[in-house]
Amino acid sequence: LKQFQPRANLGLHSSGALWLPSAAAFPTCISPSEQAVRGTMAAAATVIATAATTAATQWQPTGSLASGAMPAAAFPNTHLLRPVAPVAAHSATKNLPAAWSAPTVGSPLSELRAAVLEEDWERNYEEGLTKIHMQAEWSASPDRCSVLQWLAKANGAHRALEIGSFCGVGALALAEALPADGEVHVLELDPFVVQFGRRFQLKSLSGSKIKSSVGPALPLLESLACKAKMGHSKPFDLIVVDADKEGMQEYFDLLWSSPGLLSEGAVVCVDMTPFKGQPPTRYLKYGFPHRWQASSGQAEIDALRTMVRDSPDYEAHEFGGLLIVKSKKASSQ
Repeated sequence: LKQFQPRANLGLHSSGALWLPSAAAFPTCISPSEQAVRGTMAAAATVIATAATTAATQWQPTGSLASGAMPAAAFPNTHLLRPVAPVAAHSATKNLPAAWSAPTVGSPLSELRAAVLEEDWERNYEEGLTKIHMQAEWSASPDRCSVLQWLAKANGAHRALEIGSFCGVGALALAEALPADGEVHVLELDPFVVQFGRRFQLKSLSGSKIKSSVGPALPLLESLACKAKMGHSKPFDLIVVDADKEGMQEYFDLLWSSPGLLSEGAVVCVDMTPFKGQPPTRYLKYGFPHRWQASSGQAEIDALRTMVRDSPDYEAHEFGGLLIVKSKKASSQ
């Protein structure tokens, strides 16, 4: 004990004799100088940790952090997702990062129109998927859709009827123009095209306004006329006849002669495009069935145009491939 040289403040007398430690002497087992050193080191560690945290949050990698033959196998590797421009003829533009294209705004209507144009309708008919040989050109064009939407809004239409709808491009355009409580009733011969268009109509907020009936147009139209006569169906404000040309005169007459089917001031639009909606027949070439051809329906178109023009009951205008007919009695009121 006498040979032992204690450190300061361990509760020992200067002579080496033991004495009871006081609160001031215990448990302080290190010198004040060592305490100062340790305090300085702790402060430095705090400063270093703070600087490291700040650097970690602000630093972003400018290149690949991965190495080896497969850099994408390491993380982070999101920098590898940048698009690379295709190799051009000039080496100056080789492997340059491609600029992001501007975002495009699509719509179910434009998507449906594009899908119709891309579909192979002749093959669908050859394989028996469709009842007649249809053509992508039968789909309502953007101009046709604009005209139908303008007619619907200008006449305050709530209920529309389309006889012959194909894939429903025109029906969807009408649905988007009608008010929230509006309805578009579609009569279409082929179930395949109804289902084809339905996929895109379900994407639209207005798709629920479209009600489809599948089958030959004349019996379906007669059924609607019977319901309207009995008061079980509300009248239609806008009607589009875009079916086969052989039956369009009969559809037209039935619309105007059925009580309760049309509202007062209703507008009837008849498509006057030759070949559109015509069922095809095979023709022979070199002794075997080669392809399909269809009647233009021009004779029926001319007959309806002449009848409407000479009738004292109708007021009609033709533009955009549509014959737009309205009752003169309703126009005078």
